[in-house]
Amino acid sequence: MKKLIWISSYPKSGNTWVRYFLANYFYNKEKNDLGFNILNKIDKFPPQNLLKEFTKNGELDQNPYNVSKYWSLIQERMTKSNEDYIFTKNHNALVSIEGRNLTQEKYSLAFIYIVRDPRDIVISYSNFDKKLSIDKAIERMNSKNLFCHVSKKNPFDIEILGSWKFNYFSWKTGIPEIPRLIVRYEDLVLNTFNTKLKIINFLSSLMRMDVDEEQIKFSITQSDFSRLQKLEEKKKFTESPKSFFNSGKIGQWKNILSEAQIKKIEDFCKLEMKEQNYL
Repeated sequence: MKKLIWISSYPKSGNTWVRYFLANYFYNKEKNDLGFNILNKIDKFPPQNLLKEFTKNGELDQNPYNVSKYWSLIQERMTKSNEDYIFTKNHNALVSIEGRNLTQEKYSLAFIYIVRDPRDIVISYSNFDKKLSIDKAIERMNSKNLFCHVSKKNPFDIEILGSWKFNYFSWKTGIPEIPRLIVRYEDLVLNTFNTKLKIINFLSSLMRMDVDEEQIKFSITQSDFSRLQKLEEKKKFTESPKSFFNSGKIGQWKNILSEAQIKKIEDFCKLEMKEQNYL
């Protein structure tokens, strides 16, 4: 049975950016300019078409956590794909709901987790969701409860996030039998080629395939952040109702957050931030 490769992160951490790079590396060997269409090769989890197929009418409206009833069924279906590789992108924490695990070793080949400085995330999060102030974004990221995000426009777009540190810790430690790679967003920006080479080396060792450095370079060019911004200006990114590829800057929190806001984030996420050299 084929297994899934998870591209995971807290929202606004570069997940779609990495997904775009990997989609071009694995599915665009002809080196065509396919725009956002290449992302169709790596679906969000759970894929909305499968979730619609499995769930009963109104079940998710009554309780969005009911999505967990279908995680295993959906992955069972996904592993029957004709594709050589099966990637899936998500922001879920690696959670268990009423004994139902997000995934299991039998379904998963590897985890790639992208982590980003939470002080920068709150700004990107607030910029993306204009109704979410920076203080509200901090409150959400520091939540001690398991936070579930449901799209207002699509009841089948459900993600169970948890706090920033819970999300990170769950993917760092959960299901230890599954190989994983934790990648910092900041390294993707500042040391792009070597960091993306690291990702491909990790995957190639599991897939027993050669590393193609020319394909890496092509995929980096295709997924250049400024290029994606220009592409979004010309053609709407259908997965988002708002502008998706904003500044992507590192360290913007220094000029935007108040001392009180910084303290709230650092106090709550101190150990994890130290672990990733953010403090």
